[in-house]
Amino acid sequence: MSIAPSRPTDRRPRRARTVAGALAAATALLLSACGVPGDAEATSTPTMVSIPDTVVGEHITWTLDALNGKIEPTAADVEERLDADMLAAVSGDQIVDIIGQLGAGKPWTPTAYEGTDTQASATIVSESQGSLDVQASVDGDGLLSGLLFTPTPAERTPAAGWDELEENVGALDAPTSLQVTEVSGGEVGETVFTAGDDGPQPLGSIFKLYVLGAVVTAVEDGRLAWDDPLEITDDLKSLPSGELQDEESGTTVTVQEAAEKMIAISDNTATDMLMNAVGREAVEAALADMGHSDPSLNTPFPSTRALFQIGWGDDALRDQWRDGDTEERRALLDGLPGGLVDVKASDLVDAVWVDGIDWFATPDDLVAAHLALQELATTTAGEPVRDILSANPGFSPSTVEGWDYVAFKGGSSVGVLAGSWYVEKGDEAFVITIQSSTEDPAALVDQSLYFGQAEDALTLLAD
Repeated sequence: MSIAPSRPTDRRPRRARTVAGALAAATALLLSACGVPGDAEATSTPTMVSIPDTVVGEHITWTLDALNGKIEPTAADVEERLDADMLAAVSGDQIVDIIGQLGAGKPWTPTAYEGTDTQASATIVSESQGSLDVQASVDGDGLLSGLLFTPTPAERTPAAGWDELEENVGALDAPTSLQVTEVSGGEVGETVFTAGDDGPQPLGSIFKLYVLGAVVTAVEDGRLAWDDPLEITDDLKSLPSGELQDEESGTTVTVQEAAEKMIAISDNTATDMLMNAVGREAVEAALADMGHSDPSLNTPFPSTRALFQIGWGDDALRDQWRDGDTEERRALLDGLPGGLVDVKASDLVDAVWVDGIDWFATPDDLVAAHLALQELATTTAGEPVRDILSANPGFSPSTVEGWDYVAFKGGSSVGVLAGSWYVEKGDEAFVITIQSSTEDPAALVDQSLYFGQAEDALTLLAD
């Protein structure tokens, strides 16, 4: 699942509003990665750049002044700068604590800056703690609507061949599997490349492929239509990623609009609305229909709301899910409270997939899922599917240049990062999957390093 802490596991184009809740949890991951002063590799004296005197630039300057000890902000000082969504997700005390921890690396020097009047990204460098990217956005009143600290992505040399790619995958900090499968003609063919474990692994938001399959089946059976309206309610609102959780209850979107948001921006609320429309049992049936080798791994099938509530809500719920059988887990899902989810972004710290709280599949299962969706796309009911899956290619435009078609769904959660692509060129087609999971979420903070391996695989295929 794509959730705020791990940010853009889906590699989608960045939204104008950085998810407010990303600050606390993403920085918690960052702090465990930075280590103590002196642990990072020393850098040469950085060259300072100036920060523009824009509204968002002033917020970044203020943040730098706080990190460097030029000002000592109180919680009240911080909260005066935050919009309502940020205040609902993170407290001034939490941000003061984060500033204090990062401040141990002072002086922080800005070495790069780019942005507009309302959103910007700056790179800041500390001789003791290395380099961070600071991303900020403001609302119409000039208040902070997003603030995110992440390690600056490491420079990476692309793999020159399949053997080198295998070495690079094996050298990653988190256990990772990468598989490339030839699927020309809609049939599973040769495994072109494989590295890492080929067993079931957590998926994050890639599970939404099965929801899409269930929607197409419901349309085919006449139980649903692409232009049917779906109503946003407090009982269906989830947490980010996505944007529908910010809409007023009572707002409606069509089934197709929800499906597009579910795939392109990994909207969790859109996903839960679709699951509610087709029913949980229909999504469980889609697992088998789409070739999953062991549907019991995801039975009962939780919604994204349920994952937040069980994984990071009441600890007793997590224990009940971990120890429960299928019927006990189903009863647990049925008994979860309605209304807005009472979980904060700052609660999303532990990797809960180790307790079975996620969705699970093998690389071969994901190959089968993509092929099943491409087959559904040839039906009248599935006509929108190819466009829905290709709206966000998951790679940069230069990477996918030369390919005729690229479908993508990625996912992330705390300690989970995954991506899956179906690509076509002429008569050839391939599925690329990457799945990483760890009990140490800090190992996955530099997501570009992991997705870079899949990018190398696509480049090697093109060559």
